[in-house]
Amino acid sequence: MTNKTQKQLIDDYLKEPTNPPLGKEDSFWANVVPVGREFGSKDYERLVEHDHLVRTARTLSDPASLALRVFLDDERITPEGWVRVCWPNEAIDLLETNAVAEISLDHDLGNDERGTGYDVVVWIEEAVALHGFKPPKMAVHSANSSAREKMEAGIRVIEGLL
Repeated sequence: MTNKTQKQLIDDYLKEPTNPPLGKEDSFWANVVPVGREFGSKDYERLVEHDHLVRTARTLSDPASLALRVFLDDERITPEGWVRVCWPNEAIDLLETNAVAEISLDHDLGNDERGTGYDVVVWIEEAVALHGFKPPKMAVHSANSSAREKMEAGIRVIEGLL
């Protein structure tokens, strides 16, 4: 048996077929209470919801019908009608489902080792250039002016690739 990282276990779990679609109680995080609870109850509930959204989008014949509006931020209040994610990998998980219609990005997320909003822009750019990914509508709401300019420049490059 190989030792897999927590992320590899989650990725494997998310790739499992879901026929019939599973409910939130079947979430990876709902079944890994000790691991999930170490994040704190608020983060735990958010992770269960995130897992459910990803799995639901992957089971739909037309994931774009979900038309998710994703808000990447660690501090601001999530606007009504938006799905909050706190880390780049969570935003990318949702983008990979093709269910995201719009994404708004903050740059500084509290732990640069886990990534920044710019990492999402770079992922989208690569996905468009190499894999024909159709990006959602993109906006930047970062208060970090230099990072915001860098991210907006990246979005312009992406738009030029289309």
